[in-house]
Amino acid sequence: MNRQIVLGFILFCTQFASNCLLGLHHQNQLESKILPVTITNAWTPAMPPNSKVTAGYFSLTNNGTETLTLVNAASPAYDSVEIHETKQQRETATMSRLSVIKINPREEILFAPGGKHLMLSDPHFSGNSLSSFNVMLIFSCGLTHQFTMDVKRGKNDSSLPLNRHASHSKGN
Repeated sequence: MNRQIVLGFILFCTQFASNCLLGLHHQNQLESKILPVTITNAWTPAMPPNSKVTAGYFSLTNNGTETLTLVNAASPAYDSVEIHETKQQRETATMSRLSVIKINPREEILFAPGGKHLMLSDPHFSGNSLSSFNVMLIFSCGLTHQFTMDVKRGKNDSSLPLNRHASHSKGN
């Protein structure tokens, strides 16, 4: 009886190890596929005291030969990261959440003040204690692209606008 238990345990361990190796092989194949994107000029304005919301800006270029679809974003520095777009119609600006952004081959998408941007809500840090943080873009193909976003402070930051997002609440 003990011999059957030992043989059963060995068989179980062999199958378990085999499944783990096959799963690891599949995962490495997925991770070895390089997402052909470039992120440049990634920045966010320093947050005013007590602010819970800010925006993130950057340029996203699809260097590949196939259309990519951006479906989400995340950051360990914030509870919530959403893709938004501000549109100006006459004297009224409206902001809406985007569920997807399609990026054609060789196309550059600009995330900039007054247009597309990341809405960064509920920081995991206090005050202006960060000089940069990581952001992950998630694409419909299941691949991700991680980059660093710089925090810009002070008068010498020529691209530092007023933080128009400081008064937003989550869900706007």
